[in-house]
Formats: sequence, structure tokens, C-alpha cells
Amino acid sequence: MLSQYSASSRLREDVLNPPSEIEVQALWFEQLYPRELTTDDGRTVEIVQPGFWNHGGGPDFTRAVARFRKEGQSEEQLTIGNVEVHLRPGDWNAHGHDADPAYNDTILHVVWESKGSKAFFPATASFRRVPQIVLGSQLVAPWAELQPLCAGVLHRPLPGAMAGRCSPALAALPAEQVAEILRAAGLYRLRQKARRWYWRRQLAGPQQMLFEALAEALGFHANQIPMRLTAQRLPWSKLRGLSHEERLAHLFGLAGFLPDESVARLRVEPKAWLRNLWEIWWKARGELDYALLPKSQWKLAGQRPLNRPERRLAALAQLVPRLPELQSALKARDPEPFAKVLLGIRDSFWEKHATLTGTPLKAPCRLIGEERVDDILINIFWPIISLDEPEAAERGMRLIHAAANGAARVASQRLLTSRLTSKQLREGLIQQGLLQVFRDYCQADCSSCRDCTFPEQIKSWAKF
Repeated sequence: MLSQYSASSRLREDVLNPPSEIEVQALWFEQLYPRELTTDDGRTVEIVQPGFWNHGGGPDFTRAVARFRKEGQSEEQLTIGNVEVHLRPGDWNAHGHDADPAYNDTILHVVWESKGSKAFFPATASFRRVPQIVLGSQLVAPWAELQPLCAGVLHRPLPGAMAGRCSPALAALPAEQVAEILRAAGLYRLRQKARRWYWRRQLAGPQQMLFEALAEALGFHANQIPMRLTAQRLPWSKLRGLSHEERLAHLFGLAGFLPDESVARLRVEPKAWLRNLWEIWWKARGELDYALLPKSQWKLAGQRPLNRPERRLAALAQLVPRLPELQSALKARDPEPFAKVLLGIRDSFWEKHATLTGTPLKAPCRLIGEERVDDILINIFWPIISLDEPEAAERGMRLIHAAANGAARVASQRLLTSRLTSKQLREGLIQQGLLQVFRDYCQADCSSCRDCTFPEQIKSWAKF
């Protein structure tokens, strides 16, 4: 009678449904399961840390750490990688992960249930089998008991990481001291970026250095390398002597975005845009054939339409004749005309399209938005300035109020920087400091904070 009537689920007036996929992600994030779980092939896996909850494109959790055991023997080496969460095993293929290289580093496929007699074995695009865990049967309590805990996590904005062991130590310090610690880390990050651009300036000259830096920044996180390779293989000194259409043809052709197949299926406007460029590209292709980028270099899956590399290449083409203006702004140490040039980039076709084959955008959108301009000022403009005037660069970084990206938000949650004001948290130098601490400590840690040395360093700073 007690088991039948005293369970909390009996008091519910509504029917408790099975969890949604995001609720299963919350179960994994909250670690509402034993430290050791069993995979569907009979292995025991110790979850050292569940990873950082990723709310963008790609795997659901990054930088997870696990230790696998088989037949009672524990592997000495930790396995580090990503975790993907679904409701059912077959969702792995249904969502296209079996053909997406972005999931090649997945170390665990976590599913809620596995119904039916037919076994399913998830595999990556590189044909590596991914160990699979059925989580619904291995929780610390029934779903009815755990559902309220998950509901508390799923309020927006969603968390990305648990508070770290360093958060109490930081909370014990005055707010201004916390800010100064993060600014010092931000200055270190600024110098590291400056050193990199210094060597590119020495090797390629100031114009080409700036051209490569802008190309890389336009690639955002997913396509930084192919964008930089494009700028290196088609240097500014070559592109500046071409007409606008010739620049577009060379950039899109070398990057592999001019389709070779029939264009009959394209709409009228993309077809006309493409016809003009092909008239130029087929004549120039022979001398650049050795430098063509394979399509596999580009990450296209999971990209927001406004971040598509085609739009970024169109912006790069427009920046070629404006590079002297950007150089003048750098010499004047003035970010306003630099930002004005970037915001003023226009392209009548690519402001209305994300791809050649997709439907037009509902409304025209800038090729380079304000957030991307702030990012370029932080990662390109002020680091280059700091090569000659480090004090001016520090002042400029403190004046920037930038929107926090995913990594900065996770770092803030990890360090629990609630003592800082919202204005301080938007400060460019403090955000760069958060990213540096996150990279040096959180991302390098494989012990779920246990062996991290950052808390001890904070305590030593508290003495001064």
C-alpha cells in the first residue's frame, strides 16, 4: 500500500510524460546518475566530468572526460571528447551525425531508452563506433522524482557549466580585485594575439597581415582556417588589381563555391549572378588549380544563415578596395572609422541571400553586423595597436562593451562572477580575461575541478 499510494507521482494531477531531449540533456548535466554507468556493449564507464553544455551547433556536451573499463580492468588513460544526447538510438542517423565530421570526436552517445529487439550501433563519419549508454534505466531515482530538478535547470538562459571550485575563493575577494585579476588575464591574452600578428606583419607586410586577419575574423569559429587560407592563396596584392566581379569570381572559385553541376534548378537571380562569375572563373581557373580548397575544408552544417561562408567571402571581396582606409584608421589609433568601414560594407545580392540554392532572406541583412565588428576590434584592431602602443590598446579594450559569446558565458558560470556589475561583465578586457582563464584552467582540466590549481592561486592573491 505504501509503495502504491505514497509515491510523489500519485499526487500529480497531470500525466507525467517521458522526458524531452532537452530534459535528458539536463539529467546528464546535473549528473543524476551513478558515477559508473554501463554501455550497451557491456563495458563500465566512469564519468569523470560530463562536459560543458553546448547550446549552439555541434555535439550537446564538449570536453567530457570518461574512463572505460572492460572485464574489471580499468584503462589507465582518460578518454576526452564530446557527448551527444538523444531520446532513441536511431536518432543518431536520423539527425545526420553519421555523416557529419563535427561529431567525429564523440566519445559517448547517451539515449533515454532503447526499445525493440534490433540493435543499433552509432558510428562517426570516420566509421568509428561510438559507445552508447541508455540513461533512463540508470538514473539515481525514477524520472518522476527527478523531473522537478530538471525543470529548475531549464529556465532561460540555459547554463553551460556548473560552478567551479574556484568560485568560493573568488566570492571572498572584493569585486574590484576580481575585476583586476580578469583584466590581467585579458591583457595576457591581448599580448598573445599581438605577438601572432607581429610575426605575420614581419613575414607578409602590414597590408597582407591585416587582410589575413580580417579574413580569419570573418570566418568566425567554424571557418577561420579556410578563410585565412583563401586570403593567403589569393593575396591582397593580387586582388586589388581586379574588378569587383573578378574578385568575387576568384574568391568563390578558389574556395569551391561555384557549382560545377547544372544550374537549371537555381532561381533567376542566383543564376544570373553565377553566370557572370563563371565567365570570368573558367579562364582564370587553370593558373589557380593547384591552390583550390576542397569543399571538406568548410563547415557548413549547423551554421546560422547570416554566418554562412559565402556571405563572408562576399564581405572579404568588398573589403579589398577599402583596406587603405582601414590601414589609415590603424595608424590614427581610431576605432571609429575602422568600425564605420566594416559596417558600411554592402552587396546587393548577398545582403538578401545566404546561399545560391536557398530561398532569399526575409529582409536584407548586413554582411558584417555590429557584434562581428566588436569582435574584430577585440581580436584584430586593438591587438595590432598594442604592438606599438600597449597602453592605448588596454584603454581601448576597457571601453568596448561586447556581447558575451558562448565560451565567455560558460566561463562566467564556472567562476560565478556574480560580484561583478553587468557593466564590468560586458567590458571587453574582462571578457577576454574570462576566456583566458577558461582556456588555461577549465578546458585543460580533466578532473572535474578536483586537481585544478586556480583556486589555490586565488587564495594566494587574497593575501596581498
